[in-house]
Amino acid sequence: MALPRVSFCTVEVLKKGVSMKKFIIARAFTTLQLLLGILVFFVIGCGKVDCAEETYNLGVRYANGEGVPRDKATAAYWYRKAAEQGHAGAQYNLGVYYANGEGVPQDMAAAAEWFRKAAEQGHDDAQTDLGNCYADGEGVPQDMPTATTWYRKAAEQGDAEAQFNLGLCYDNGEGVPQDKAAAAEWYRKAAEQGDAEAQFKLGLCYDNGEGIPQDKAAAAEWYRKAAEQGDAEAQFNLGGCYANGEGVPQDMAAAVEWYRKAAEQGFAEAQFNLGGCYANGEGVPQDMATAVEWYRKAAEQGVDEAQCRLGDCYDLGEGVPQNMTAAVGWWRKAAEQGHAGAQNNLGVCYLVGKGVTQDYTAAAYWWRKAAEQGDAEAQFFMGVCDENGYGVPPDKAAAAKWWRKAAEQGHAGAQNRMGTCYYDGVGVPSDKAAAAKWWRKSADQGYAAAQCNLGDCYYIGKGVTQDYTAAAYWWRKAAEQGDAEAQFKLGLCYYEGKGVTQNKAAAAKWLREAADQGYASAQYNLGLCYANGYGVPPDKAAAAKWWRKAADQGDAAAQFNLGGCYANGEGVSQDMATAAEWYRKAAEQGDAAAQYNLGVCYYNGKGVHQNKDVAAYWFRKAAEQGHARAQNLLD
Repeated sequence: MALPRVSFCTVEVLKKGVSMKKFIIARAFTTLQLLLGILVFFVIGCGKVDCAEETYNLGVRYANGEGVPRDKATAAYWYRKAAEQGHAGAQYNLGVYYANGEGVPQDMAAAAEWFRKAAEQGHDDAQTDLGNCYADGEGVPQDMPTATTWYRKAAEQGDAEAQFNLGLCYDNGEGVPQDKAAAAEWYRKAAEQGDAEAQFKLGLCYDNGEGIPQDKAAAAEWYRKAAEQGDAEAQFNLGGCYANGEGVPQDMAAAVEWYRKAAEQGFAEAQFNLGGCYANGEGVPQDMATAVEWYRKAAEQGVDEAQCRLGDCYDLGEGVPQNMTAAVGWWRKAAEQGHAGAQNNLGVCYLVGKGVTQDYTAAAYWWRKAAEQGDAEAQFFMGVCDENGYGVPPDKAAAAKWWRKAAEQGHAGAQNRMGTCYYDGVGVPSDKAAAAKWWRKSADQGYAAAQCNLGDCYYIGKGVTQDYTAAAYWWRKAAEQGDAEAQFKLGLCYYEGKGVTQNKAAAAKWLREAADQGYASAQYNLGLCYANGYGVPPDKAAAAKWWRKAADQGDAAAQFNLGGCYANGEGVSQDMATAAEWYRKAAEQGDAAAQYNLGVCYYNGKGVHQNKDVAAYWFRKAAEQGHARAQNLLD
């Protein structure tokens, strides 16, 4: 027969008119009931049918403070009594107490033992926790096959946590052969019971088509279920669905809202993405200060991309005051985690001494780090280092190797450099056709220098069949991007009518474009246009002006012509001393006509002191280059 249950109902608070004496007597009577119940329990209850259950209930009341003061130690005492009588619930609760150190010293071995006793009686929570012990190696040796055995037992009883854990085991091939379909099935069982982690994982299965057919709409729906329960990773992924229009209509405002929910829980990737939304004005008004705030939160959690972006903000002064020291600091943090973009940025800083002391060796170190990860920009710069000996010994072959790596990834600058290597035979065997091939790849991407170089190939017929029209076509492409050399060469095409219809005005226009950028040959030729009225009204002063610009850059032909202007007073006041000085500059560069004219100045004492020996010296220089008048004078 069952023992009578002991009432643990407490006396209600004093009602109006009840004396304190009666209240104390009632309280004492209740306590007496409790003690009497316990006494009866021990005297006649042991061994009876409900003995273990009553003992367990007593533990529960002490655990929860129901009718008695809450006391974990006393609860553990009664749980042990019931557990030793084989009560599965008590065995499980006692295991939990040992696992958490509640009412007893923490002891995972004891926890596992009590979980086992309850699990062997079919207690599903105990089976799950015993599986956890084996999975984590807590209280028992780690043993994933045994963990999955216990998870399965609980899962088959409908325990959602066990179903989720068994799904993980199949997903990762831990304790069972990897089986994505089985993983998805167990995730689904747990998810349908409302387990948020399982809902998220099932969303991933649909998202990636793992174990089930890919279905972006189903993925978004399961993410939503988990997200609405507060699962930060699901909130982040649901934000991604809205951002990319995957499984739901694209909606950046909704994306921002879900990113924000995850970010406010401290989910670093969501913080980074939310920063990007504010930086780009996607789903929210553009606000760089707020972007920086979210980037910083993610960066402080170690997200390398956020660290790199935060460095960019300090570099550009976007959302924060410009501070290159801070920029370098954040780039370094990302670079030390292996972020190739940040490593590349550090290389640039060390090359030019921006935010750090200039250090070519450090520049090459960081570029190599990024280059070895396949970063095309860093590979390009490593080629520059090897070409020029920046931080490494000069090595043209190594430069070509790095440029090839970058070029094969489509880096236009590296493709242009590879063209130059093949054209000049530097670091690789000379091959004009290969040069033209690489220049074409770069030119097709709009790289102006390569367009100009490819124009050269067509003009002179190196690596391709000579074709003036094609030359003019590529020079025009580069010229329209502002390439001064191409503008100059296109101007010559119009002047000579090669590849285009001859047009002196168009020639002068393109020559001026290049001249205005300081291109000396264009300045010289534009001077010729003004001197002779080619495409522009004749203007001796303008001619002299442009020749001076070219002459100041060391252009020998311009120096000679400028000397002639001063000698003849054309466009400038006549001044033989200045004329002789410009003739000298050109003569010292080997210009035969200037050497002859300088000889004449010395012979006649115009602009210089007369000196026939010096005159003879310059006549001889000119004669040796085939200057006819100089030769006649010497004869």
